[in-house]
Amino acid sequence: MIHWLLLSVAVAVAQRCVLPIDPIQNPDGHAYLVENQVKYIYGDPQDEGAIYQTCVDGVLTCYEENGFADSDEDDVVDCRKENAKRRLGLATDRKWRLWPHATLCYKFAYSFDHTEQSLIHEAMNDIVTQTGVQMLDIDECKQSSNAKEICGHCRHYVAIDREKNKHGTYAELGYRHRAGQKLNLLKTAFDDGKGTIIHEMLHSFGVIHEHVHPASEAIVIRSRHMGASMSNYIPIKEAFVTMYDKVSIMHYKNGVCLPKNRSIKYCTIDQNESDGCIIPTEDDCDDEASKVLGQRKEMSNGDIRNLQLLYGMDTTVTRKEVIVQQTHHPRVHKHPL
Repeated sequence: MIHWLLLSVAVAVAQRCVLPIDPIQNPDGHAYLVENQVKYIYGDPQDEGAIYQTCVDGVLTCYEENGFADSDEDDVVDCRKENAKRRLGLATDRKWRLWPHATLCYKFAYSFDHTEQSLIHEAMNDIVTQTGVQMLDIDECKQSSNAKEICGHCRHYVAIDREKNKHGTYAELGYRHRAGQKLNLLKTAFDDGKGTIIHEMLHSFGVIHEHVHPASEAIVIRSRHMGASMSNYIPIKEAFVTMYDKVSIMHYKNGVCLPKNRSIKYCTIDQNESDGCIIPTEDDCDDEASKVLGQRKEMSNGDIRNLQLLYGMDTTVTRKEVIVQQTHHPRVHKHPL
């Protein structure tokens, strides 16, 4: 029994990373990260160039964000890079990037087959007709009466592409003020019809994930393989606040669940027990209640209302309609995220 206890203690210690003494991040030298906990040391979640650290097998490892939503993985960097950025006075843009006049311009950078193109256009049509925003091919932009006011004089656009790399299917978040910002759709993005395409296009408009909502009811189950990079699970405390929507097309399924006991204070992925919370495990998940998460069929009432509010448009969906859909949700739940 004594040997077993010693082994247990050794394992627990190995899964904890003591943070280096730092006048800003860890002045008293007592801070630590547990296995798969995430802590931002420069910038904010979803900002290009932001740096976060995590504990991997007892080793403190740092990653740099590329500003991609749904990226499979971020780049490993030297943790000292954060100090260099501080000395240079670099800062990340914390404002959400919105497309002028709620008009997003795009261009195909890959020859998708006929079925794929049809699904892409169906996704665009759903977003435009249900919310009132505009999506224009870059050539349509140039012929528009307000061409000088949108998409950087029709020079800026989203490049809809299929580039095979470690990031997978993803989109750069919000308006990037340049030509060719990425919306990358691998072949698997079409497995659930137009749903994943809508998800990525809403990212291009600047919509963040629903499970990072400040009032999210979902808990994050930490593991090395969560379905996307850890940066996609960090709560956005300064997020544009509307109602939390568990049937949102922007919600993940993998790596999150609804808890059995909602009275317990669970740790978010950037917290540990020293924050007065409990790190959740799969045993805490209500599997039946969680089936609603991660639908990729269509935009929810909340998705429609959120995009309209984000862009200061008249809303066509009431708060009551969003609430009603929270309890009546006959939807499809078949997406890897």
